[in-house]
Amino acid sequence: MCGRFTREMTWADVVAFSRGLDLQLPAADPEPSWNVCPTQSSWVLAAAEAGGAQAREMRWGLLPSWARDSKIGASMINARLETAAERPAFRAAWKARRCLVPASGYYEWRLEDGFKQPYLIRDVDSPVLMFAGLWENWKTPEGDWLQSFSIITHAAVDAMQQLHDRTPLMLSPIVLHDWLHGGVEQAAAIALSASPPAALAWYPVGRAVSNPRNNDRRLVEPLA
Repeated sequence: MCGRFTREMTWADVVAFSRGLDLQLPAADPEPSWNVCPTQSSWVLAAAEAGGAQAREMRWGLLPSWARDSKIGASMINARLETAAERPAFRAAWKARRCLVPASGYYEWRLEDGFKQPYLIRDVDSPVLMFAGLWENWKTPEGDWLQSFSIITHAAVDAMQQLHDRTPLMLSPIVLHDWLHGGVEQAAAIALSASPPAALAWYPVGRAVSNPRNNDRRLVEPLA
């Protein structure tokens, strides 16, 4: 799964990673966060006209259009690849509102000696991980529109199984355009063939990250 992630990259890093994908980006770089938590906002790349992508701030935790209140979003931070196309909360977004979630790394917790030890996972060769996601529009009771997103996860493979049985679906630069603009069959093919970056690595960090109120650079420092 993916329950927390980090955001330290610049837009220049995202452009370099995206390798030619036409991006509409704000002038100011994203504000760094070392502990992006569910229900908080983060930057998402959504499909734009003429085959490009537009950066938008959205709330993490997808709210289906039929949701009665925003509380359901806290349980919709991840969409399982195996069921996203059929599950009522995600199937409309799977068809028409796929997105990309740029991150610098993410955390997983593993039970060790009776307590949950957090680990930071990142690509040692790149400042950017690009998660596959889904997004949705939701109308608040006050009549305003709220955009929210979910990160797609799939079964962990190889060494990643040491930390958790699920991992975020991470996409390579070559498939980003087709993930955003292709049909559902093309998206399924991309998802099923995706694999983690070759240089993905992880290390233990302090348990302070487990508290959503903590957010500073010390959270990503490896334990001595």
